[in-house]
Amino acid sequence: MFYYEYYELLELFDLIGLWFFVVLVFILLVALLPTIIAVRKNHPYKIPIILINIFGGLLWGVGWVIALVWCFILPRDRSNGSINVANEIQIMHELMEKGVLTQDEFELKKRALLKV
Repeated sequence: MFYYEYYELLELFDLIGLWFFVVLVFILLVALLPTIIAVRKNHPYKIPIILINIFGGLLWGVGWVIALVWCFILPRDRSNGSINVANEIQIMHELMEKGVLTQDEFELKKRALLKV
């Protein structure tokens, strides 16, 4: 009789422990959502977003809100990126003409740069 009650008590603790773990993981995912988004989007300011999310989130969640908004805002001045891509393609084309790269390698790298 005692063993049966003890076993039920252990099952209850296991169930409570499982729910505690699930809730804890959910809270951590929500708390680190700005960090996850910034890293996945390869945001240019991901390090400051991570720091604001972690340290600013301790201040009544104000830092979390700031980091969440900031992770969705990308800087407008992205013109240097297209110039760099064009230069990179030109350099690869010259390498292809010299015989360093094959036509297939050139096309593969060009598609990767253009993200086609």
